[in-house]
Amino acid sequence: MSDHDMHVNVLGEKITDLSNALAELGRGTTLQELLRIIRFPGYTTPAELAFSVAMVDSMAAQASLLAKQQQDLLAAARQVVAKAGVAA
Repeated sequence: MSDHDMHVNVLGEKITDLSNALAELGRGTTLQELLRIIRFPGYTTPAELAFSVAMVDSMAAQASLLAKQQQDLLAAARQVVAKAGVAA
């Protein structure tokens, strides 16, 4: 197997794993459960609210950054193959 084929296999597996992980996150089942829990009586104290809001804001920022990184990686990959004269 050539180095190129080996590299494609390694990267392909990692990309597939990441895609599957993002698809699982995209189902939103964990956050749907959180939406159910926060409606229980006694949830939430001001401190719990502060922690929860901070976590949700941080998760949203990370999701936004991940979406940007994904687009940036795709754009860069397209530039690489365009430089090689291959249409992506």
